[in-house]
Amino acid sequence: MAAGGVAGLALLAVRLRRTYLVIRVHGDSMAPTLTDGDRLLSRRTDLAELRNGQIAVVVSPRPTGSRYLIKRVAAVPGDPVPAHVRWVVGDDVVPDGRFVLIGDNTEASFDSREHGYFHAADLHAVTVRKLREAAA
Repeated sequence: MAAGGVAGLALLAVRLRRTYLVIRVHGDSMAPTLTDGDRLLSRRTDLAELRNGQIAVVVSPRPTGSRYLIKRVAAVPGDPVPAHVRWVVGDDVVPDGRFVLIGDNTEASFDSREHGYFHAADLHAVTVRKLREAAA
């Protein structure tokens, strides 16, 4: 392969690693959609591209446990604050630079109902798809 082709492939690999990452689910806060051990293909993004219903990966605000939290986007800037989060944040509308996350398994989820808003700087990625496990 020509040197230019090798350099091009190396550049492509670096760009893909900066854009996409594989994240493993720890815990059952997103069950039944995602369960402990699932692997997710995720894409780095910013708040402007975030949409309700997406599954987001954020830096965990908790000092212990997993480095990231995986939750469903419930509201983005300008959206009404969900009623079950409003008592925590005290707002009717999500302000700029913030968003609301809720786990699908609300009985086992640490999310905006306890933490309040997540900040744009907390956003790490959004899930593109769940990866299938390799056959044994």
